[in-house]
Amino acid sequence: MGNEEIKKFTRRIRELSLVLPLALSLVAIGQSAQAVPNGGYAHPEILVQPEELKTLIDRKEPNLRLIDVREKLQYLSGHIPGAVQVWRPDIEDRMHVLPGMMAVQKQVEDLMGDLGIDNKTTIIIYSDGPDNGRLWWVLAYYGFPIRQMKLLDGGIGAWKAKGYPVEIVPPKVEKASFKFQKETKRVRTMLCSFSDVKSAIRERDKVILDVRSKGEFWGEEMKKGATRPGRIPGVTWIEWKEVLVEDGPYKDCWKPADEIKKVFSSEGVTPDKDIYIY
Repeated sequence: MGNEEIKKFTRRIRELSLVLPLALSLVAIGQSAQAVPNGGYAHPEILVQPEELKTLIDRKEPNLRLIDVREKLQYLSGHIPGAVQVWRPDIEDRMHVLPGMMAVQKQVEDLMGDLGIDNKTTIIIYSDGPDNGRLWWVLAYYGFPIRQMKLLDGGIGAWKAKGYPVEIVPPKVEKASFKFQKETKRVRTMLCSFSDVKSAIRERDKVILDVRSKGEFWGEEMKKGATRPGRIPGVTWIEWKEVLVEDGPYKDCWKPADEIKKVFSSEGVTPDKDIYIY
């Protein structure tokens, strides 16, 4: 896939106002650079490896903030040194009638400021599941510079697997002033409306992609806060875990780009189509 195809693919990505665990994999399909484990991603700079993060922490890299996206109890049971904590309700609209909707810009700006993040801060986001991708998406949507956001490849599990230290006491953080820059056309392509999705259901050049668990897809399970089980009729299903390495030394890291591309293309998720993810 050439650079022009990648650019078109990125522009075609659309997102429902729900979970976005696969945004990075869709954006990163390509073969222009290498990353661990031999990723071949178009944008390897979005990922940071545990060894790289350990070096940044040891040398006390300035303007760096780690964000742990897990529940409070998990965070307090052991987090990467210096990390602050964020959980789902922090980035959900508290005033919306529907649960799980994206927090409004002011709410996210206040959250970032409370975490000691300003417009010069580089943030490294990690979790033990797909929630790091959710926070990445919200920040990218509102215009946080992509070059200042990274995801820890393999999450907290990869960090612990290296034998690196964890802390149980939250760091003391001095609040900062934070404001997003003006919205751009590129950013607006990261969110779609109910009517957008409804009109896309029967169009051949569009794919509605369900990335939830098998149980949620079949209506056997419900995420906390969901109003009813089931799925949108006629959608394509690829569970978010399919883009991660299952076991071995790179367990839970992103699969190489070639493998990710095969996962999607085998289900008809290809660069020539608009993709709506939930």
